Amino acid sequence: MPRFSPRTAVILTAFALALCRAVSQAQDSGPGFVLQGEGGLVTVLVLDPSSPSTVFASTARGIYRSADSGAHWESRNRGLEDHSVLALAVDPAAHGTLYATTDTGGVYKSPDGGNRWTEANQGLPSRYVGVVAVQGRAVYAGTEAGRIFRSVDAATTWAELTPPTTRVAVTAIAVDPSNGVIYAGTNSEGVFRSSDAGSTWVHAAPPLSRGTVWGLVIDPTKSSTVYAATHDGLFRSDDAGTTWKGLHKSLRSGNVLALAIDPETPRTLYAATAIGIYKSLDAGSSWAMLNSDLFVTALSLDPSAPAVLYAGTHLGVLKSVDSGATWSPLHLAPNSGLPPGGGATPPDKVPHAPVRAAAVTSSPR
Repeated sequence: MPRFSPRTAVILTAFALALCRAVSQAQDSGPGFVLQGEGGLVTVLVLDPSSPSTVFASTARGIYRSADSGAHWESRNRGLEDHSVLALAVDPAAHGTLYATTDTGGVYKSPDGGNRWTEANQGLPSRYVGVVAVQGRAVYAGTEAGRIFRSVDAATTWAELTPPTTRVAVTAIAVDPSNGVIYAGTNSEGVFRSSDAGSTWVHAAPPLSRGTVWGLVIDPTKSSTVYAATHDGLFRSDDAGTTWKGLHKSLRSGNVLALAIDPETPRTLYAATAIGIYKSLDAGSSWAMLNSDLFVTALSLDPSAPAVLYAGTHLGVLKSVDSGATWSPLHLAPNSGLPPGGGATPPDKVPHAPVRAAAVTSSPR
């Protein structure tokens, strides 16, 4: 039997439920589309901040890199063979430096844009690392039993912080660049906050107390505003994680797997859910679906051109160049010699025309 990490198991369970729902609603699903693309389930999708045309995607077949905004892709797995990649992070201060975490191999580092990977586990006792984050000169790694490790020398060595909890795994980490506040999301105990470099932690109050946290995103223009994408919906804190409120009343899916913020217009948000992509123009107070019948696991927005958005789905990668109004499928490995997407529609059957999505309108303030 294959061995799945806790994060992978939950994603696959949600995926199965989403597919069942899509099949049951196939006759009356309304506006939207079902993409028959290629690449399989994309679990991670990141852009290089220093070179936004460089995109990395992680699938069941490993990591792929595109140097031309998704037009062409190449496999980048040398040194990562036989490992399931759980997280990817690009170091914005060191061009071409990436960190990947795996289910059984710990942390890997690539100094050359993913061409080769080597283990970076000195001082890191756990080999199940579910999340990695880079902030300034520090790299953070979250593991099971609530353990968080920090490296201040580019993952050459690691030191453990005080665990925010000892009962569940850490699934998300975000660090406020303005004051060093650390936020840690877990797989069933919500969010913890540390204002003293990880020496002590405060548990977020309800309603954000038990949901699995897939991602934590800090508003780039107002760091006291923090978003948590969870299995129980989307939440926002306007006081640096002290209190939270739900933002998912108009989201038909309670499972929000990722969030992207427009850096030029931070009230514009994109949410990846188990049934499609949503967009909000009012900081999450109201939402409109951009497409449906898609299990969306990852979102990444081009910081130099916020109208360009990438979405990782159960059938590969989608790209929009008009703020989500239309979408086109990208082909991760057309020359790999493998069946695309583990049995998905062959390349010559993939729709190449952009797909029109529902219009998004702002709600009254």
